[in-house]
Formats: sequence, structure tokens, C-alpha cells
Amino acid sequence: MSNNRSVDQVSVRIRMAKNTNPPTLRVRIASGDDIPVHWGKPHTAMRKDTVAIRAPKSRETFATAWGTLTATPGVDVVIVQDSGEEYPVKKDIFAKIYQEVTPGRYRRTTESRLVQVPAGVIAVLTTKEGELEVRHPDYLVIGAENEVYANSFEWVSEHLEFSSET
Repeated sequence: MSNNRSVDQVSVRIRMAKNTNPPTLRVRIASGDDIPVHWGKPHTAMRKDTVAIRAPKSRETFATAWGTLTATPGVDVVIVQDSGEEYPVKKDIFAKIYQEVTPGRYRRTTESRLVQVPAGVIAVLTTKEGELEVRHPDYLVIGAENEVYANSFEWVSEHLEFSSET
């Protein structure tokens, strides 16, 4: 009987050793101050391209890879990417960080501050437009008012140019 227990204990250890998926840790983040220090200092980047904007037609929702965001008329603007992707941002924040460069086209004038979500972690972001769940290799972005939002690894690679690796 003790022999069977030894075999069972060994098989459990083997299964545990074969499991290469790290445990998933959920971390709630509502502002840049909530990002754990051990995730590293934010990297800075500038946007390469311009965007268009529009007003929300009514209270609109936008499904993203991380969750749903909501735009409210009079409070938000909707950023429209050349790809057709749309997402809301607060009007007052947009006015602080974007500048019209040609009629109807806007460029972000401030650097983005990004922290990559570590493997095995789900960052649960409380944004001004809704709650998002962000996983590695995607990024948390710290906004102009220390608010947080998400950018995908692919989107960052395509649209941002890193200016520092600090």
C-alpha cells in the first residue's frame, strides 16, 4: 500500500513538472501608481501616425480584446484609426494630448508611457471607459492624468516608436 502512495506521489510530481503554464495572478490597477514596481519602469514612445475623430452618436460601446469600453456624448470623442478600429477617450484628455496637424487629422503630441504585462499575470484595469483584462504580451499605458488603458503588443509595434528603454 505504501508502494502505491509513492507511485502516486511521483506521478503527481511529474505532472506538476510538465505543467509549463505559470499560475495566473490577477492584479487590479486603477492608475499608474498601482502598477507593481517589479514590473519595471515605464518605457516611453511616440505615436508614428495620425488619427481622425468623431463624436459618439449616442451612448456607444466598443468591444476590445480586453473588454468593453463606453463612449458618452458630450463627454467622450471616438478615435478612428485608418484601419477602421474605433475607441473612446475623454474629450478633456484628448484636448491635452492631441493636436490637429491637417484638417480632420490629429497626432498625439505627448509621449506614451507603457509597461508590458508580465507572463502569468492578468492586469484588471479600471479605465475611465470600462474595465479591461490585459495579459502578456500586451501593454498597460499610463495616460496624461495617470489613468490606465491597454494597447496590444501588435498595435504598439505598428504605431509607436520607443524613445527610451529605461
